[in-house]
Amino acid sequence: MDSAHSCSSAAAGEAPTTGEHRMGTTIVGVCYEGGVVLGADSRTSTGMYVANRASDKITQLTDNVYVCRSGSAADTQVISDYVRYFLHQHTIQLGQPATVKVAANLIRLLAYQNKNMLQAGMIIGGWDKYEGGQIFSVPLGGTILRQPFAIGGSGSSYLYALLDHEWREGMSQEEAEVCSQVPCLDTN
Repeated sequence: MDSAHSCSSAAAGEAPTTGEHRMGTTIVGVCYEGGVVLGADSRTSTGMYVANRASDKITQLTDNVYVCRSGSAADTQVISDYVRYFLHQHTIQLGQPATVKVAANLIRLLAYQNKNMLQAGMIIGGWDKYEGGQIFSVPLGGTILRQPFAIGGSGSSYLYALLDHEWREGMSQEEAEVCSQVPCLDTN
């Protein structure tokens, strides 16, 4: 995987003023020619209270696979830890790195089997020698979708039309980085 980005709004810790709406978590994964780019905001909130303005919502699972996490921080961290452990065992047993699809399916399996207990939406992105750069989305409930780009989190509904318009086949890494930073733009 070539890049992983994390970003935050300059005014992330400020309370919304009258008429102003702040989005919750937004995570994004974008495929480009030769790899993927992942992006996430950096705030962890408890209701209207921002508990941490510098949390890392992009987690490395293997050398070539990362996951963007949204929902319950505890739920997504434990899923990431389990999957990292399983992928490490997979690599030892097979003598080669796990594919992006294997990582995504492990996350899907854990999310689906525990769907009544977890609040976890995740985007898995990475590169492997078989299929190149790939993005998989595992929203609440444990469905799995392979997509050229994916958006998740409570702020995602604001960005679908924009990314649908901006993403195109054969993008360069720089163009994909701009698309992945869209959730971070301060529109005020």
